[in-house]
Amino acid sequence: MSSLPPMMKMKMCFNPSCERDTKSETTYRKGWRLRTGDSAQLCETCASAYDSGRFCDMFHSSAAGWRNCESCGKRLHCGCIVSTQSFVLLDAGGVDCMSCARKNVMMAARGGEFDWLRKNPKA
Repeated sequence: MSSLPPMMKMKMCFNPSCERDTKSETTYRKGWRLRTGDSAQLCETCASAYDSGRFCDMFHSSAAGWRNCESCGKRLHCGCIVSTQSFVLLDAGGVDCMSCARKNVMMAARGGEFDWLRKNPKA
């Protein structure tokens, strides 16, 4: 157990790739949800990158797990917990970015492919 009072405990940015000196950082912002249910605590720079959807582009650009959206070609990082909500897996393989996935669902609904859902909303 630490002998420092709770307010004096040193916090660190959760991003291991962060190069910012966070020793003087006084506020941290919530990032992605961790498997424990807690949120990753990020310094201002990393939190801004996360909030704007640029975190993986900035810190994981050379990591494995990058795919292209099947609909628009946008580069998506499918290899980490940070980006799990930025894409959907397609039934036939591949991924779509969330923007394209929403458009494709709307187009399918207008085309009658989801009529059964409108008739049976509890299905």
